[in-house]
Amino acid sequence: MLPQMKAHLGIITCDKCGKPMKKAQNIIVVAEGVISESDDELDFHGSCVRYACHLECWDGVEGSD
Repeated sequence: MLPQMKAHLGIITCDKCGKPMKKAQNIIVVAEGVISESDDELDFHGSCVRYACHLECWDGVEGSD
């Protein structure tokens, strides 16, 4: 099983297509933060989520076309 990360999004629409994100959809999240420890796992302390979109919308570029 893959480890899980929790993120609380204030705006729940895709930054790429503008449609709502729904439970169980695969998404891409770009977050800023600091890796505080690293062994077998990375401890990440995030300061903010700066971009979120549906996985099928992701083209490798933050922002809309």
